[in-house]
Amino acid sequence: MKNFIDSRLSWITMYRLMLYYAGSLLIVAFGLGFFKLVAAEPTALAFSGLVITGTCWLTNRLFAAILRVPVNAESIYITAFLLILILPPVTAADHPGVAGLVLASLVAIASKFTLAPGRKHVFDPVALGVAASALLLNQPATWWVGGNLVLLPFVLVGGLLVLRKLQRFDVMAAYVLANLLFTFVTAAPGGLGDDLTQAVLYSPLLFAGFAMLTEPLTAPQARWSRIAFGTLVGALSSPNIHIGSFYLTPEIALLAGNVLAYAISPKGRLRLTLLRIEKMAADCYDYVFEADRKLAFQAGQYLDWTLDVRQPDERGNRRAFTIASAPDSAEVRLGVKFYPGGSAFKTQLADMRPGDQIYASHLSGGFVLPKDHAQKLAFIAGGIGITPFRSMVEDMLNRRDARSVVMLYGTNFVAEIAYSGLFAEAEQELGLRTVYAVAREVTRWPEVYQGFIDEVIIRQEIPDFGERVFYISGPHAMVTGVQRILRQLGIARSHIKVDFFPGLA
Repeated sequence: MKNFIDSRLSWITMYRLMLYYAGSLLIVAFGLGFFKLVAAEPTALAFSGLVITGTCWLTNRLFAAILRVPVNAESIYITAFLLILILPPVTAADHPGVAGLVLASLVAIASKFTLAPGRKHVFDPVALGVAASALLLNQPATWWVGGNLVLLPFVLVGGLLVLRKLQRFDVMAAYVLANLLFTFVTAAPGGLGDDLTQAVLYSPLLFAGFAMLTEPLTAPQARWSRIAFGTLVGALSSPNIHIGSFYLTPEIALLAGNVLAYAISPKGRLRLTLLRIEKMAADCYDYVFEADRKLAFQAGQYLDWTLDVRQPDERGNRRAFTIASAPDSAEVRLGVKFYPGGSAFKTQLADMRPGDQIYASHLSGGFVLPKDHAQKLAFIAGGIGITPFRSMVEDMLNRRDARSVVMLYGTNFVAEIAYSGLFAEAEQELGLRTVYAVAREVTRWPEVYQGFIDEVIIRQEIPDFGERVFYISGPHAMVTGVQRILRQLGIARSHIKVDFFPGLA
């Protein structure tokens, strides 16, 4: 079952999964409404959905046309669906309620374009829209999806899939624990049981965490930063936290957390102009860009890349790609492998020519070299998963950083081996040793291992594996398989680092 879930999640982008999650909750709630099992009456829910979705779509089209920037079309519907699940459903006769829906939708979408200094999003759009409706029109959110026991199993199952996809269990744990701790500390005498029950079962705690705390554009990406973010939001969203007579709401807590995230996160969106395309291996190409400003990053980190896809498919127009160039390079490299029947994003990328532009933002990733230069390392790459190691190796060469590194690089065919010249230079200049493993082709090269990267090659080529920290990057199945082998060899989890970014390249 675990492998089945992983295989299904591997091709769904982060945004598509969130769209499915919110959309599924809406469908379930709409059906349950006919049996009076949720507070949302189906007619009112349908009307509110039309008002919110229409306003979001129109606002997005207007701002995109005026500013002439590419946007993620999926984000329109994600924002709309979340607003529908949070705001109270109304009928056409409830004029103040309708005004609240329109204002919340307009503010949510407009904030994506207008509240982004340095092209860095500050506030969660949904939280900001909901807060605006409450503060300006006295039309507060009810968060009705989060306070219903019948919907709770659906909230949990979908939410856990989101966390698994994004690998954000740490921020969710910090958020929930902080909320329960502050609820415990601030509970009235004799009321602790009721307060905890209310917090877990009858509040938006879990839904807000799954659907909004994990929002990547306004949440910090570094591990300790996101834990601090989750802790702050969890504490402030505790039901007993108030300033005078003003009790904080989940959306206010999220907005306060966004301020912290903005203060401690890298800022700005890059506009990159394509300089040239270099073929590095069979069906693999380096896209070499010039950025509109200097990008400060660590070798091995990644960016979210947004392309103006003319006809986006179910995978959308945004991807996470590792930066293949070194931090001190004047150019930004993007390594891409193309497959038959690829996505609309990849098709559009293949059509790019020198002078065309792409946008990148939200630098993140902890798949970076350790600060201890004496630490022995082992790099294990599969296919296009070689790109973060290209960045690291070029960076080590530029800085004359001679570390003890053995790299196992697996491909299906010899023609798919990329960057061999760079790795040969690193072997000569720094002593970095590269061992190639080819799985589906018999070769006469004595230095090439025949087969997949397995326990045999690890024992054979890295006899001191117990002394090394392992870095693994490649297809999901390959990464999990190598992890399993290393654990069987007795390698501690703390000595296994996996390249992870949400979404599918």
